Amino acid sequence: MFASNIKLNKVKDMENKSENQKLTLEGYYNGLKRPPSPKSEFIKDIAENCGVNQLTVRNWIQGRNLPSNPEHKTYISKITGIPVEQLWNK
Repeated sequence: MFASNIKLNKVKDMENKSENQKLTLEGYYNGLKRPPSPKSEFIKDIAENCGVNQLTVRNWIQGRNLPSNPEHKTYISKITGIPVEQLWNK
């Protein structure tokens, strides 16, 4: 299904291009969207579910500061499988 979606999107993109401009294999490859990285998706998920921005989550991960809301700590513990008391080395 994923490959089909890519193909359909590319066909639509090709239809929108002028007939004088032909798509090459390189152009097709360069036009593919990069999938999000698992680390970026992890940060985005925590930020969205805790109602904070992604920079805040990055600071939590690096131990610069910790979530003040216990529910945020519980959520992070739940999705990682790491007990709350082990999330940070502090």
